[in-house]
Amino acid sequence: MRIRYNKGLFPTLLSIATLLLLWQIISYIIGYPEIFPSVPALLWAVVSLFGESEFYNSLFSTILRGLAGFGISFALAFVLALFSHFNIFFKDFFRPFLVVVRSLPVISLVLIALLWFSPNGLPVFIALLTMFPVLYQNMLSGFEQVDVRLIEMARVFGRKGFAMLTGIYIPSVRKLMFEGIATATGFGWRAIIIGEVLAQPFSGMGSRMKEAQAYINVSELIAWTFVAVGVSFLFEFIVKKIAIKNSVFTGLKLTKERVSAKQTYYGEHKKIELQNIAKSLGGNQILKQLNFKMISEKVYLLNAPSGKGKTTFLKLLAGIYKADSGTTKHDNIHSIAFSFQDTRLLPWLTVRANIAFALGNHLHITQKDSLEVDYILHKMELSNKANHFPHELSGGQQQRIGLARALIAKADLLLLDEPLNGLDDITKKKVIDFIFDYTESYKPLIVWATHENISTNKVSTDVISL
Repeated sequence: MRIRYNKGLFPTLLSIATLLLLWQIISYIIGYPEIFPSVPALLWAVVSLFGESEFYNSLFSTILRGLAGFGISFALAFVLALFSHFNIFFKDFFRPFLVVVRSLPVISLVLIALLWFSPNGLPVFIALLTMFPVLYQNMLSGFEQVDVRLIEMARVFGRKGFAMLTGIYIPSVRKLMFEGIATATGFGWRAIIIGEVLAQPFSGMGSRMKEAQAYINVSELIAWTFVAVGVSFLFEFIVKKIAIKNSVFTGLKLTKERVSAKQTYYGEHKKIELQNIAKSLGGNQILKQLNFKMISEKVYLLNAPSGKGKTTFLKLLAGIYKADSGTTKHDNIHSIAFSFQDTRLLPWLTVRANIAFALGNHLHITQKDSLEVDYILHKMELSNKANHFPHELSGGQQQRIGLARALIAKADLLLLDEPLNGLDDITKKKVIDFIFDYTESYKPLIVWATHENISTNKVSTDVISL
């Protein structure tokens, strides 16, 4: 007969029962309850604490000091990690201070801080110095691991400043940030109690522990220890629950008015003129002496073998790359949309939210925009994937979502980099027809890198050979 049990709960309960049994055995062997109390005496001491009004004052005083220390540490670590990420000088300048803070023993900090701070302020200061290095390092590591391709994509779609921070950076560092929070709160909680034990504020768990120790009340001292461990587990549980909650980054909310980073000028002819454009990458000249005029009355098809500069050319038009030489003139090009060959979907957003990303504030869209997202999903034959995440899609499905995001932006300049990759012939034909039908309403200047034979009677095409 196979024994079935809750994989998470049973081992934990068994471990606790084993520890209590060992404690009871040792207590019986020692036979000195005033120094090594029995398990029943300990449990009664814990229960008795909850009946005291001072218990709650001490508990909440310590928790408030912990929250204050964490709040200050978190804010300071976040700001300084951002500065360090964007400014290498500041990162190098700040590194020695971080090394010193991380190297100092907590007890040394406590003894020094006793001379500087009041009994109420010292635990907060100790918590700050204990938690800050962990939070800073995790956040900095997270910022440095943000996918540069997602940053490029977001810039093309008009994100900058605070919108870039909340839309790309914070979701990207979320995992490392919460790992840092879990570790930092564990260290900080112990440091706060140590600070209270030595500073002796009027109310606090550390003060009560010191008082119990002074009166050789071992049962109460250990009872407070149990409470401290319990609160620590509670905070860890809360952090884990928040960490796995995705709705803050994925749930679309309807709003009355669109907050958009773009404005498309319908009916106006869009033009781009390139003069003597050259671009090298990694010491290899990819593009040289390009001279083109492009207007929105045509669709421009880039024709070149793989690795000969099609994607580089599109990135130059998008502003991701800067030309080494030459000039570019724009006429009525106020916004850009890009369907990337490598899709660049945001992994923490659903399919619907990834498409809505092109609409400005992607988590707050109008009812009209919501219907537009649903319509384009239907035309891309992906309505049943609307609430899925990118990793749940095939390569061809991801390609269509990237294309849908570019189309729904209704930008003046539409850049398409192999948007038909991974599609079968029937789907390719449908997608090609939809591209031309959908863009008919706002007539963008379209530059299309493709190996496909694009033929249509809806708009004239011109081939650019690189």
